[in-house]
Amino acid sequence: MKVEGLTLNFILKATGGKCKGVRKKITGVSVDSRTIGKGEVFFALRGERYDGHSFCEQALDNGASWVVIEKGFCRAGNFIKVNDTLKALGNLAKMWRQKFNIKCIAITGTSGKTTTRGIISHILKSRYNCCESIKNYNNLIGLPLSVLQIHKKTDIAILEMGMNRLREIKRLSSIADPHTGVITNVGRGHLEFLGSIQNVAKAKSELLHYLKKGEVAVLNSDDPYVMKIGSKIKAEVITYGIENPSDFRGGKVMIRKKGSRFAVNGEEAFYLPLLGKINIYNALAAIAVSSLFGFGSKDIKDRLKSLKPEPLRLNRIKIRGITIFNDSYNANPDSMDAALSVVATAEGKRKIACLGDMLELGKEAVKFHTEVGKKLREYGFNLIFLYGPLSLHILKSIKNSGFKGKVFHFKDRKNLGKVLSNAVRKGDVVLIKGSHDNRLDIVADELIRNIKGRN
Repeated sequence: MKVEGLTLNFILKATGGKCKGVRKKITGVSVDSRTIGKGEVFFALRGERYDGHSFCEQALDNGASWVVIEKGFCRAGNFIKVNDTLKALGNLAKMWRQKFNIKCIAITGTSGKTTTRGIISHILKSRYNCCESIKNYNNLIGLPLSVLQIHKKTDIAILEMGMNRLREIKRLSSIADPHTGVITNVGRGHLEFLGSIQNVAKAKSELLHYLKKGEVAVLNSDDPYVMKIGSKIKAEVITYGIENPSDFRGGKVMIRKKGSRFAVNGEEAFYLPLLGKINIYNALAAIAVSSLFGFGSKDIKDRLKSLKPEPLRLNRIKIRGITIFNDSYNANPDSMDAALSVVATAEGKRKIACLGDMLELGKEAVKFHTEVGKKLREYGFNLIFLYGPLSLHILKSIKNSGFKGKVFHFKDRKNLGKVLSNAVRKGDVVLIKGSHDNRLDIVADELIRNIKGRN
């Protein structure tokens, strides 16, 4: 990943590292030895499934100028030794951010972070040079990489922040240094590590507590957890919502098969080419943020019309009379219910759900998967395909609910894709959704290829 103007001296000052080797030109940074570019600095990060120190030789062979390693590792060649490579990457991004006197918007929430960030960016970039999160880079590795993309022509950085433990957003905030913080919602996600929805709220609140007097928090007024954590902060609070009084209140909502129409503070004719009520909330957050940068309703309406959905997030695809809702990027109990409700109202002969496990739910996992089984019957789905060990609880729940349709469970994703592709026919409406590690996006791609290849 290219980083304009990065030098060895800057890296050493930011990380406190000690180097050994021949000075070479630095072109950027990388955490992947397979895709590293010539002159990039390779950070040897430790993960649950890998240790980057094992790939230092490969990184150098592929053109790395330096490798950043932890003390205790010995090697020949160009290296920078630090105490902690992950912390060093964050410290580098933090010092890089401090070089630039720009505005920074940070977005967090259990659901809707990426879509909200995308809408904000789409509106603001019509006037400003915006730097935004790369793909879904929003954690302790990804956010620093996104921050390092800021350059001298950047006006505004728009960054999303994810977490699954307390104090992560506090660290991310210290790196990104936002002046505006957005919290989309507090839902039932990452409970395996956080234990309770109250702790989810506490973790999200770390963004708000970072903000200083004179800065702005943009909050969902219809989410009681969001409003509670936003009640005692130094920043100015701007609210958005549909059900409760708000600074930016949506109304006259009309959900249609290709998008929604709604009013804001009584002014009508806002059109959003994204699906579901949840995306109206995301749009309202973006409208509130855009107003801080001088955008009026006409400008915002024009920009919303040309908005494209984020990949793998409730994308509606129609091929040969079959409608596919590809929502395979991720899943938690709240986003699962939102997706099921959208597909339940879609026009079609049969409603088919292809669902994978919802991960990181801890001791509540059985309960939440059981709830999904009940919802499938309530929403009138006809055919169910399930993948993963936790989805066995969906299967059990469906059978206990008196479901009359057919249900299939798979341990093998390839077999799932084959059976699903053979089962789908003209007039069907198909939802594909699960946590990212299920990789149901592969199943969605296979289904689309199969339908396109039919005679």
